[in-house]
Amino acid sequence: MCSNIRTRRKGFLLCTTVAALLTAGVGYVLMHRLQTESIESIQQTMNTWRVALTLMRWGVIAIVVFSWRHVVQHFSASGKLSSVQAEYLAGLRWRAVTWLILLELVLGQGMVVKFLDLLAGTIG
Repeated sequence: MCSNIRTRRKGFLLCTTVAALLTAGVGYVLMHRLQTESIESIQQTMNTWRVALTLMRWGVIAIVVFSWRHVVQHFSASGKLSSVQAEYLAGLRWRAVTWLILLELVLGQGMVVKFLDLLAGTIG
């Protein structure tokens, strides 16, 4: 049991380190581009990648929708989840998907900004 906890901690530490390094790397690249290129060039690059990144986010949501049941069944069959936990997680599938879609609409598609622009245009 002790080695299982150590293995999980090592895995968590590894994933956290990789995420921190990726975040630092992306931050460095963005800061370097801001210092060496014009804002218009960066905006053009962002517009070029916008569709691909949107498709990737919706693809991740689709993967969650279609693989949720199989992942829960796999963990239940391997003994990592009890039948009660598996049933509970199976019931959370659509709640998780709803939150992912809401986050995509609000953050990814900029619905808050569009709504505020609409209000400003209507009021002003």
